[in-house]
Amino acid sequence: MQFRLIYEGPLRPSQRDPIDQQVNPLADHKHRIRRVFHTQLKHLWATDKFLSSHKMSKQLSRAQRPIADDAAYWGSEEEYVPMWEVLANQNRRFDYRFVPLVTDYASLLCSLDVLFLRRDNPGSVIQSGDIDNRLKTLIDALHMPVNTPELAGNETPRENEDPFYVLLEDDKQVSHLSVETDRLLDPPKADRNEDRHMAHVVITVTLRPYYVTMFNLSFS
Repeated sequence: MQFRLIYEGPLRPSQRDPIDQQVNPLADHKHRIRRVFHTQLKHLWATDKFLSSHKMSKQLSRAQRPIADDAAYWGSEEEYVPMWEVLANQNRRFDYRFVPLVTDYASLLCSLDVLFLRRDNPGSVIQSGDIDNRLKTLIDALHMPVNTPELAGNETPRENEDPFYVLLEDDKQVSHLSVETDRLLDPPKADRNEDRHMAHVVITVTLRPYYVTMFNLSFS
């Protein structure tokens, strides 16, 4: 499965991760970006034939059975429900119900190919010391929050955010990351301080199973 996610707006660099329950100064910024991806992923789940129509057992362990084992369960009278509902109920965190697309239960990995347009000279990836830190902000916004400080100021989901769609269960599921940078040619805005953080990012997401099951064949 392959698709693209797009983000256009401020993209600030992350520094070190907060320790324990320290407030993350970029928590609100990252969640604003997470909301942008939520809207796009929600549309993906609604329009992709497999994601929108597939039903599964309430027991996630079923999805991890190898093909030969799963065949024995065909025709069973288990109750099957929409896949998003199973995931949402299995990923309750804080006041949210998250629906990650890339998960351990599905034995999936993903590669991210990023086109990163920003207000800087073409190239200069090595010299632009904040590129890695801005990418960290982006990837943090692609996975479920780990603790409540990551949702500081956004502890309650808004309308149309139940469930809340994210790409990754955990950032360890990114198996490949490549970045191409170029100059953002939109005219600068009035707020120069904010404008220097502006970015236009196109992320090509490619999913692949690392352990083939009857379930994840649809992602091959």
